[in-house]
Amino acid sequence: MEHAAAGAVLDGRVLSGEFLPYVDALRLRTVIGLRKAQGDLLVSWSKVAYTWRWDDPSANADALRFQVAVDGGMPDRVAHPESTWQPRWVHWPGNNGEIMARHGEGPVWAVATAVLPDGRSVAVTGGDDGAVRVWDLAAGTPVGPPLTGHDSVRAMATAVLPDGRVVAVSGGRDGMVRVWDLASRTLVGEPMNHGDWVTAVATAVLPDGRVVAVTGGGASMMRVWDLPAGTPAGHPPTSPANIWALATAVLSDGRTVTVDGGGGRGVVRVWDVGAGTPVGDPLTDLDDWVTELACAVLPDGRTVTVAGGFGGKVRLWDVAAGTPVGESQRGHQGAVEGVATAVLPDGRPVAVTGGRDGKVRVWDLAAGTAVGLPLNGHIDAVKAVATAVLPDGRSVAVTGGEDGTVGVWDLAAETTVGEPPRDTPAFVWAVASVVLADGRTIVVTGGDDGKVRMWNLADGMPVGEPLSGHKGTVEAVATAVLPDGRPVAVSGGVDGTVRVWDLAARRPVGLPMAARYPVRAVATAVLADGRVVAVTNYGEAWVRVWDLVTGAPVGENLVGHNGVVTAAATTALPDGRVVAVTGAGFHDGSVRVWDLAAGTPVGEPLIDHDPWHWAVMAVATAVLPDGRVVAVTGNALDPYMTGKAEETVRVWDLAAGTQVGQPLSAGKGTVWAVATAVLPDGRTVAVTGGGEAVRLWDLETGRPPSHPLPVNGAVRGIDVVMGPDGLRVLLVGSGTACVELSVNEPEADTRGRQARRPD
Repeated sequence: MEHAAAGAVLDGRVLSGEFLPYVDALRLRTVIGLRKAQGDLLVSWSKVAYTWRWDDPSANADALRFQVAVDGGMPDRVAHPESTWQPRWVHWPGNNGEIMARHGEGPVWAVATAVLPDGRSVAVTGGDDGAVRVWDLAAGTPVGPPLTGHDSVRAMATAVLPDGRVVAVSGGRDGMVRVWDLASRTLVGEPMNHGDWVTAVATAVLPDGRVVAVTGGGASMMRVWDLPAGTPAGHPPTSPANIWALATAVLSDGRTVTVDGGGGRGVVRVWDVGAGTPVGDPLTDLDDWVTELACAVLPDGRTVTVAGGFGGKVRLWDVAAGTPVGESQRGHQGAVEGVATAVLPDGRPVAVTGGRDGKVRVWDLAAGTAVGLPLNGHIDAVKAVATAVLPDGRSVAVTGGEDGTVGVWDLAAETTVGEPPRDTPAFVWAVASVVLADGRTIVVTGGDDGKVRMWNLADGMPVGEPLSGHKGTVEAVATAVLPDGRPVAVSGGVDGTVRVWDLAARRPVGLPMAARYPVRAVATAVLADGRVVAVTNYGEAWVRVWDLVTGAPVGENLVGHNGVVTAAATTALPDGRVVAVTGAGFHDGSVRVWDLAAGTPVGEPLIDHDPWHWAVMAVATAVLPDGRVVAVTGNALDPYMTGKAEETVRVWDLAAGTQVGQPLSAGKGTVWAVATAVLPDGRTVAVTGGGEAVRLWDLETGRPPSHPLPVNGAVRGIDVVMGPDGLRVLLVGSGTACVELSVNEPEADTRGRQARRPD
């Protein structure tokens, strides 16, 4: 590759779709750097290169094929004889940036940038694995081995010491603050003890020339440290609340100040770092918990602070005047979890925010408006943001994600590559399928625009106009066929209503059914007496059964869960009873089985973990080849309560009320979606989607019969249907997609039969 690059022939002639799955990703990235790839195929490769596995070229081919489809190219240009996932149609937002690498195991909590003495622009990242890593931003490659010492790095900043050394300051869950010389890769002095979790770090230069770090975190403490000496400095203020956000700035009168969110809900405080005294009154116009802070200077000379809130709002304040600048903006769906500022080449000061929704947004600080569309790339929450200027003059943002990856974004490009089709939701939450009377298989989806849409399975084209009625996001969708033969969709929305839609006539069936709480779970079933019913959550923790023809409740509410009901599925037990299987969220985490005809629970709740910290986010049912009826659940471990993010898939024998085998580890994050299917060779499989990838599981052996498929964006809904040429997997989340599933039959073991998972 190096010779081809030197000869200016490193293009599609050398790096073909047949060869790229076998390439050494790190060597190729070293050659082409970040965002210097030429040719559409190589550009697509650069977006998924961080997923490359040297020992699995078929997985590489599938990842590249899906990305080519996202980018609007021809997936068939990428070939491998052992591919599993073949895109049929993809309406998915493209990556506006580039995921540079995986930091390690667990989320990336902290990001900072610096320029080394040799002129290289680098990013410094810290994560849940306790390591501090340095990355060359031009090449997209690591600089030396990781720096270790923390148990979990939660905050990061950089500075230049008076002697010219460029250092990184890291704070950890262990309560320690460490200073690293980035050139020599050594620890500067001894670790400094903050006294509790360190969740925020900023650096500054005081008027007397001292270089200091300000740390904040648990126990409502803020501390100031003299970095060269490694000793306390200044007069840290006390705080009535924990400090999750912290920034520093220099005012026009020369004072060095800190801005922190330790004043309580919606309160931002400003302090003179050297004197330890407040500057003006607290800033109190956000009306939300402050999660992130950064500072910038506007063209008119005003120093402003950019605050991000738990509810997704972004707000600017004039630090010296203590007054708001413009109106607060709704920046993200969910908390703002990273903020940084930069100046674009045209002189515009901007803020870059990352959110719980996995998006990166750019804001023009002078105009108070968003710049371009949200930037897509991370497949889970963006936890940290920093900015830098590369040697070629490009202004970039560097982000760390809960998915464990580090992303880089060209801020001046303002790209809108992969913009979703016109008049589609920004996010799709649910999917189901049904066959119409004319034989067409229709895909039904619910999105955050409150509409229910229909798509043709064959080509992914919309069928008719969207069905409108919900006010707010449609989070759950199921399908059924009424006794008179009409195929219908049943949708549940955050407006607390359940609605039934005649898909052929494209109109509502009856009046909406009121569920008194956002509807997050919907499933359908046919009872022994022929009634077609829907099973939904009712209120917060109850389950209700609805007659889809009359719209009336069937029996009493099913009471037993102690938390929000988040998932539902239906099936028939071996004795013929039609049952619903429901799962609950955090603080319950149980799976319950209900006899729908009798309106009573079946057996005891199914629990195999600490219900307080676990949630059941998805449920599907299946019948194993030996006749056992099982439920497959997707589970999540609360990262805020435990400091960990973990996905598991569990299989439950519904008749016996026991778990089948051990939990299946599905990576880091949340399993948001589960569907089941029977392969042509008779194997029963589950397809799961979550924070990292779409995965396939053999429900008898408990082993994945195929490699996972990385997908740019969280997958919130999955359905598996029989298409004209085999099984097709429907994926929804950041967009909609359909991939054909093709899995080779397993090799027999030495005893002439397939290995089975012990129960």
